[in-house]
Amino acid sequence: MLLIKKRESTEENHVKLVAYTIILYICSIFVPFIAVPSYQSMVYYSRSQWFFSTPFSAYITFMGGMIYIAVILTLYLIFRQRWEGNWFKVVLGAMILASIPAFILSLTNYYYLDNEGIHYNKLKSLKEKEYRWDRISKVHILYRNHQGTTSFYQYRFEMPDGSEITIPSNDKLVEHKWRVENKIIENKIPITDNFKNPIVD
Repeated sequence: MLLIKKRESTEENHVKLVAYTIILYICSIFVPFIAVPSYQSMVYYSRSQWFFSTPFSAYITFMGGMIYIAVILTLYLIFRQRWEGNWFKVVLGAMILASIPAFILSLTNYYYLDNEGIHYNKLKSLKEKEYRWDRISKVHILYRNHQGTTSFYQYRFEMPDGSEITIPSNDKLVEHKWRVENKIIENKIPITDNFKNPIVD
């Protein structure tokens, strides 16, 4: 009787794990676009910012972490009978824990602009870096030709040490583009552009 109950319990857990795995695959499609901006708005948002934006790399990394866990659970479901044992569960558990950095890095990947400059926390860094307006040595304004229409594509800011920071065009940047242009004029930053030879896609 105890053996039958144990077997039923095991099968029940197996069914639940299958359900959780499927849910994880499905949720990986939309949860990153909810979880990442919600967390960042609570932790990093400030009224002094012109706008706050999340790079697409943050969403992809968070999504990748969820899919990675789902794949690990899938492997467990496939091989659990063949390799049943504590060592197998420990290895899988360690592999799942290895996904934690992906979630942390995705949640700390953002940028924002304010009166002081550009503040960017890149995907592979946990530390925010500031690019002050008065320290920028050059601005490249890039244009793109899409289906015969040329439009603003992105800003590429160059620092004295040769490093660059790229801010792509989006609704938030377009809304505050005049602020960026005022800072460029105010700090007399040299400008180049590719309007006559835009990127074609």
